[in-house]
Amino acid sequence: GKSSLLRCIGRLLKPARGTVYLDSRELHKIPLTDTAKLISVVPQDTAVDFDFSVEEIVAMGRYPYLKRFQKETSRDREIIRTAMEAVGIAGLAGKAVTDLSGGERQRVIIARALAQEPELLLLDEPTANLDINFQVEFLELARRLNRAKGTTIIAAIHDLNLASQFFDTFILLAEKKILSFGKPEEVLTAENIYRAYGTPAVIQRNPLNGKLTVTVLKRDLPGGKQESFSGTRIHVIGGGEEAIPVLSALWEAGFQLSVGPVTREDSSYRFASCYRLPVITLPPFSPVNDHFHRQHLALIEKARAVVVPPIPFGPGNLRNLQAVEEVISSRFTVVMLEERPFAERDYCGGKAVEVYERIKQKGALVTKGVDDLLAICKDLYPIGYGKQ
Repeated sequence: GKSSLLRCIGRLLKPARGTVYLDSRELHKIPLTDTAKLISVVPQDTAVDFDFSVEEIVAMGRYPYLKRFQKETSRDREIIRTAMEAVGIAGLAGKAVTDLSGGERQRVIIARALAQEPELLLLDEPTANLDINFQVEFLELARRLNRAKGTTIIAAIHDLNLASQFFDTFILLAEKKILSFGKPEEVLTAENIYRAYGTPAVIQRNPLNGKLTVTVLKRDLPGGKQESFSGTRIHVIGGGEEAIPVLSALWEAGFQLSVGPVTREDSSYRFASCYRLPVITLPPFSPVNDHFHRQHLALIEKARAVVVPPIPFGPGNLRNLQAVEEVISSRFTVVMLEERPFAERDYCGGKAVEVYERIKQKGALVTKGVDDLLAICKDLYPIGYGKQ
């Protein structure tokens, strides 16, 4: 549907129904020469059957401006040179396009489109054959054309995260219909992603640029129940990004999980809510009071093992560690990850270290990383491990 829509806009196809307008004019009533000056296209298929040189291919972008048998002017040649430099192929000007790699050939076609100096640039999967560095370079170039020259950019892109980084307006197509239209925040929602692609997803903001990111989840969870391949529940003391690799590894290994206590702003809470895990949720900026402490103890009692990730402990979450000390017994396996010395993560003036040492004395296992943690869980609770 996306490519067909672009082909209709680019006048390569005529719509079976409806009319395409360009600047309030019916597109199919505009003379072809004028259309070629207004619209340029970068198609998916960039194959070239004849061994034209790179410069000759790029020069074809100037054809709409030339009369029959007219040679390029000095201005045309300057535009051609600038277009090649913009996409980094000036050094390939004399090389046959049939001798180029797919990525290099894609750049040539992009340069040809730029040489047309269009008002509307249509891009059909323009980054498909490009390395990640040039994907960003090219879309930055397209954004500069939009902002500096007012060139309208319409692109069909499968990479939603890349699209979110560079485009301001989205049309989400599904089953040959417009499912959603609007700003990224209006279109890139978990509900729309599921309706369009049939997969659950989490939408978050990139902390570095504020743009939306789409993360596709590995499993759907029908009926709101946790899908798991093991009857063994492991409780993970939540809090901070340090807990995410632990949660992810245990979840992928097939264990049931519970998490907490954490606030809604915590990454562990987002993980738990995505996979619908039992979680103790604290109000923002709140310490663990008696009420939440009792909830935490009750949730731990339902588990067979407790894992303490390499998270820092301060006055606000020290009671989470104290809860582990209260319930540790022969019935529980407690595993504490110590990727760096615990004392470096104690912001309680040594109180957390004291609790930590007592937990170790009561039989807790200490491991250096996630791989070792999984090995321990595999040995203790082999049912369901790795059966995805």
